[in-house]
Order: sequence, then C-alpha cells, then structure tokens
Amino acid sequence: MYKNPVKYPTIVKQRKIGNKLFVLETIRDLDEAIDLICESMSEEEKLDPFAEDLCPYFGILWESSEALSIYLSKNSHLVKDKTVLELGCGLGLPSLVSSHLGGKVLATDFHPDVEEYFLRNCRHSSLNVEYRRLNWRENLTSLGQFDVVLGSDVLYESKHPVEVAEGLLKFVNPGGIMVLSDPGRAYVQQFVRAMNEKGLKEEMSFVTVETKDIFIFRYKI
Repeated sequence: MYKNPVKYPTIVKQRKIGNKLFVLETIRDLDEAIDLICESMSEEEKLDPFAEDLCPYFGILWESSEALSIYLSKNSHLVKDKTVLELGCGLGLPSLVSSHLGGKVLATDFHPDVEEYFLRNCRHSSLNVEYRRLNWRENLTSLGQFDVVLGSDVLYESKHPVEVAEGLLKFVNPGGIMVLSDPGRAYVQQFVRAMNEKGLKEEMSFVTVETKDIFIFRYKI
C-alpha cells in the first residue's frame, strides 16, 4: 500500500518563538489533502485497516504543537544539554525549538510522509535534527531512553490514554521528565488517571495559542 505518495500543495508559515524565527512548510488545506489522498487510492487500498493512518493530519501546524514549543522556550533549562525524544512529531516544531535551545533531539513519527516535511522544515529553519520513523507503541528497547520525552495532541482515540502513558514511560530516563500538550480532548482525563495509577503526579499549566488554552502536563520520573 501507499506506493505513490501524494504531493500536497503547501504553504509556508512563520512563528517567532523566543529569539528565533521558525519557518514551517505545511499542507495548504487539510480537507483538500484528504480529498487528494482518497482520490489516489484504489478501492482495495481504501479497505486496508491502516488506510486511516495515512490521512495527512501530520501536515497541519496544530495549536498543541505551538503551545508545547512556547512552553519549552520559556523553560529552556528543561531541554538544554539534554537528550530529547519527540513522539508523533508531525511538522516537528517542538523538536526544532528543543534543538535550538541546546537539546540533542530525536524526532519520530510513524506516518511515511513525515520525514520529507520534517527535513524540509529543518532546512527552512537552519537546523540539523535527527529523524527516525517510529511506531512508539512497539516495544523498541533498542531506541534507548532520553532525559526528556515530548508529545503534542496524541490523545485522540479511546485506546490512546494508556498507550501514551506506557509509551512515554518506556522511553524516559530515571530522573527524567515527560511533557505533553493537549487541547482538551475527551480522553485527556483518562491519560492523567493512567499516569496517576503509575504513581506519577502531573504539574499542569496552560499556554494560550490564538485565544485557545492548551493543557501542558509535566511529569518527573
């Protein structure tokens, strides 16, 4: 499946975060992009249970990604001189910000198109950040552990809260931290409860992006 990746129309967005201007190439319009990928698929491909995973949600600059990036910029000590892993990075703004702030960053995502867009955005913002395609739900002990594990807006299915909790924990060093941003999706409380059941208490704050308050959850291991 997915032998012929779709070339989506793109636009360039700029975001000033801290003392740096980040330049991001994003998909022009999500609805347009979904129509294009649906048109490119055969009827057999559309029946593939993994077809929905190919929807280009990664190509939008979501508020949660911006909020997490702003939070990191205001708390640069969290990532400076630290190893940083971003799960489900999409366009990768938090990874770019973390790298600019002095972190040694690995950006990861499962969608096959992300690498091309992420590396473009590295070039646009004059940064060099390592990328790896990764399904973080798998037991990837070979990846190692990191001082900081990041995720933005990854709680959008009922099965995600426990998966995210377990996924974050297996990648973080003892004494490290996890930082997750969320726009207030229905499953966020289930995630908090799952973390609490593992003995971890959140430090919660908010970052406002375009009048929208985004939750920031920070956990120390």
